[in-house]
Amino acid sequence: MTDTFPRELREALAGASAPLPGPEGAVRWVALGWDDPAAAELRALMDAEIKPRYAPYGPRPHLPPPPTADEIAVTWVAFAASGDPVASASLRALPGGRWEIKRVFVRADHRGRGLASAALAAVEASAVERGITELVLQTGELQPEATALYTREGWHRIAPYPPYALDPYSVCFAKPLTATLDARRERQEHSGQMRDSQTRSSQTRSSRARDSQERGRHA
Repeated sequence: MTDTFPRELREALAGASAPLPGPEGAVRWVALGWDDPAAAELRALMDAEIKPRYAPYGPRPHLPPPPTADEIAVTWVAFAASGDPVASASLRALPGGRWEIKRVFVRADHRGRGLASAALAAVEASAVERGITELVLQTGELQPEATALYTREGWHRIAPYPPYALDPYSVCFAKPLTATLDARRERQEHSGQMRDSQTRSSQTRSSRARDSQERGRHA
C-alpha cells in the first residue's frame, strides 16, 4: 500500500500512538489489504463483541453481505509493540461514487488511547489523497459508543443509505472533506511556490557567480 498521511493527520496519529504507561507502549500504523490476517483478526473480535447485542432481535435480512477485497481501497491497522493488531478501519467504494468507512474497531485492552479517532483520521487521509469530498458510514442503534465517537469527530447524522436503507437498526453518518481538501491544496500550492522561489534564488546565485568569474578573467 502506498497511502500516506498529510502532515496534520500524521501529527494526530503520532499523538494517538504515543507510549502510555503499561506494557503496550506505542503503536505503529500500517496500510494493509482487507484480507490481511491482522485485519481479519480484528474484524472477528468486533463481530464477537457486537453481534450478541443484536441477537435478541433475530435475523437482520436487510443487511448487505460483508465487503469484498475489491471494494476496499485501504485498511489501516495499528500494531502494538508486541506485534498484535489493536485497531483498524477501512475505506470502501460504494456504487454511485460514494465512499464509506468500514469496520472501525479498537481492541478492548487498548481503548481510551485515542486509537479510534486515529483510525478515522487515517482513512480520512486516504480519502483526501484520492480527491474524495465526502465520506459516509453505518453503525447500529445498539452501539452508542460508536455514535458518540462519530459525533465527537465531526460527523453528522443522515438517513440510512443503500445498502442499509431497509435495516431498521442502522444509524448512518456523513462527513464532508472539502475543508481538508482545500487545506491540502493550499499547502501544495505554498510548497510549490517555495520550491519555485528556492529554484529562482539558486539560479540567480549561480548566474551571479558565473558573472563574477567572467569579470575576473577579463580584469
